[in-house]
Amino acid sequence: MTPMPNVYLYNPFKSDCIESLIDSWVNTEIERGWKKELVRVRHGQDKPLGVVGPKDTLYIIGHGDVQANRICDRTSIDEGAPEILHPQDLAARLVTDGLKDRSFTIKIYSCLAARGFMDSFAANAAQQIKLKVGSLGGLSCKFTIYGYNEIVSILVKHPQTGEYGKFVGELKEDVTGAGADTIEITQARASTSKKLLVSPGF
Repeated sequence: MTPMPNVYLYNPFKSDCIESLIDSWVNTEIERGWKKELVRVRHGQDKPLGVVGPKDTLYIIGHGDVQANRICDRTSIDEGAPEILHPQDLAARLVTDGLKDRSFTIKIYSCLAARGFMDSFAANAAQQIKLKVGSLGGLSCKFTIYGYNEIVSILVKHPQTGEYGKFVGELKEDVTGAGADTIEITQARASTSKKLLVSPGF
């Protein structure tokens, strides 16, 4: 029997800020009884990405930023100074954390990461990852990298319909809140906005 692919939820930051988002994602997956194995990994562990293998999916989780070509560990309404990663920073951390050039999917899961497409954080990060990890000096790679050009959420339960999904829309304060004025999410799934940034091969 072939094992099911794993889904890796990766915190690329040194801080714990993204951990609460990952907590919510994992808890919602448990609630809906999803069968795939969710694996939490974070920067600074002992080569946690070295085990990501064929058919697995690696979600790189961060907050989009009003400034282009960067992701952060917190939003502007959170306390403290944000930890900021530029494309080359993210690629360097992936290498440090053991990323190997294998046939799996990488999703840079951050709001508006693919905004501007060819000059976006996701596109530039994809090129940096390919250069640092891919074969033949970055001319080729086995993985496929995606970004999103819209606002995306972690997995949530829609408070009106009870459906689960990574919804696209303007997430105001609390997507699980009861007040209609705090929720403005659509039925569209984030997968409808994914952009292919680096495909396997040349």
